[in-house]
Amino acid sequence: MVDLEAAFAWVSEGRLADELLAGWRRLGEEVKAELARCLETVRTLKDATVPQGTLRYGRCAAEKILQGDLQELVSLTDKAVQLCEQARHEVITDLGRLIRERRTQFPSAKAAPLGELLEELKRARARYASSLAAYRDELQQLAEETQRRQQYLRSDASVGLDEIRALSGQQFEGLIASLLERDGHKVLRAHGGAGDRGADVIALGENGERIVVQCKLRRNPSAKIGSPEVQTFNGTARPDHRATHPIVVTNVHFTQEAEAAAARYGIALVDRSALRTWATFGKPLKLETPGTVGTG
Repeated sequence: MVDLEAAFAWVSEGRLADELLAGWRRLGEEVKAELARCLETVRTLKDATVPQGTLRYGRCAAEKILQGDLQELVSLTDKAVQLCEQARHEVITDLGRLIRERRTQFPSAKAAPLGELLEELKRARARYASSLAAYRDELQQLAEETQRRQQYLRSDASVGLDEIRALSGQQFEGLIASLLERDGHKVLRAHGGAGDRGADVIALGENGERIVVQCKLRRNPSAKIGSPEVQTFNGTARPDHRATHPIVVTNVHFTQEAEAAAARYGIALVDRSALRTWATFGKPLKLETPGTVGTG
């Protein structure tokens, strides 16, 4: 009878070990296939010559988040497969010892780690499903955002970078004022001038934010706004204009030194890319914390 119990334990544990090994291998294969697709998609997204159906940067960010989750799961599945193979080997070679020792306890000591691997497999599958669901939700949101942007692009309200570059300085300030107004802010000053002390546009947000903007229009698309302009604006934005959200807007890019200075002083920068999102595609300029903005 004892020998039969030992044999039954051996068969039961061996079957569980086989099923776990197969389950972890299947999950590993699924995850690795999805990771390969993810890596190829990231590679394609970085190829600027390939047309994109969704927002390039948002899609790339979604793929990289999923990539990180998948890489962790690959590591987990590889380790679990090794543990299952080891447990299976031990179960297979254990029957003789069980009979010799006339073991009467059931399940054996091997059942505990096998049970843990079974629970871990359930958690890993749930995590994999959750990561894919979050990724698909993000793609759906990106697709909806792409559609919204394309609709705005076809409207008369859309203003392209080439059009912006052809504006006069005062017209550029007027455009920024109109964009702030479109976003629901109350414009107090739409143009700068002599004695404006760096405040070309001033607006009030619905929560009392005082938005002070300095506009930097450049004809040369390769020009850059440097740190001296940011430092000068910092000297007046808050002391003179009581800005809670000081912003420098340009149709070109900022130097790294300018970005560092802006971060140090709590000044938001809207560069060529952010301006395009704001003016061309109609994405509102989102006021986040004092001194920062975002366009999504």
